Amino acid sequence: MSESSQGHQLTRQDLEVVIRRAAELEAEVGSAALELSEADVVRIAQEVGLSEESIRRALAEHQAAVTRGGELLAERGWISRLCGSGLVTATRNIERPAEEIRQEIESHFQANESLRLVRRTKIASLWEPETGVVASLMRGLDVFGKGYQLAKKGHAVEFRTVPLSEESSQVSLTCDLASERAGWFWGLGAAVGVPLAWLATAVILASYDIPNALVLLSPVPVAITVLLARAGYRRAVEKMRRVLDGLLDRVEHGEALEPPRPSWRDLLK
Repeated sequence: MSESSQGHQLTRQDLEVVIRRAAELEAEVGSAALELSEADVVRIAQEVGLSEESIRRALAEHQAAVTRGGELLAERGWISRLCGSGLVTATRNIERPAEEIRQEIESHFQANESLRLVRRTKIASLWEPETGVVASLMRGLDVFGKGYQLAKKGHAVEFRTVPLSEESSQVSLTCDLASERAGWFWGLGAAVGVPLAWLATAVILASYDIPNALVLLSPVPVAITVLLARAGYRRAVEKMRRVLDGLLDRVEHGEALEPPRPSWRDLLK
C-alpha cells in the first residue's frame, strides 16, 4: 500500500459515499449479490467505528420497513388513483417496549374507541367498529364525549408495533377511510355532478353547432365533481391524520390515551 493511501483519512460521510459508489460499480459489472448475516453486518460496522447498539437499531428499523410489505390493509383498484388513497397512516419510533405499547393501545381500542379485534399476526392486528344496536347507539349519542373518531370515520384500523430494541419500538397506525371517501364522491356526485350534467346537456342541445353526441361525452361535470370531492376528502384525511398523530403523541409521552373531550365548536365542525 502506498504512503499516500495510508495517510489519507476518510470521514464517516466520505465512507458512506465510497461504499455506495463501490456497490454501484459492483452492480454494473454484474457481480453476484452479496448476502451477509446480521452478525457479519455488526462486525463490519464495529470495524469502521459504529457502535453495536446503533447498528442493531438500524437493522431493526430496516426489518420494520421490510415487514410493512405485508399490511393487513391494502389499497386496491383504480379508485385510489382517481380519488386519492383511502388509507391514512401515522408511524413513529417510541422509546418504550413494544409489548407495553401493544397492550396499552389495544386496551384503548376496546374501551374508548368502540373497536373489536378481527385479525392478528405476529406484529400487527386489524380492528373494525363494534357491531350491534348498543354499540351504534353509544357512538351516535356519545354521551361520554369519547369522540369515537376511529370507529365513526374508519372502516378498519391496522395497528403495528415492531421492537427496535428492548426499550424502543416502531409504532404504526393505519385507518381505512374508504367509506368516508365514497361518501364524498357519491354525495357530491348526486348534489353537484347530476345538476351540472343536466345543465351541460341543456347547453349542448341548445347549440346547433355542437353534435348531440357530446351530451354523453362532456367531461366538465365529472371533472368539477371530482375536484370538489377531492378537496373535501383531503380535509377528512388531514383530520384523521391529526387523530392518529395525537394518539401516538399520548403513547410517546405516557399520557392517558383517551382524547380530551371535544368542545361544542368541534362537535359542530
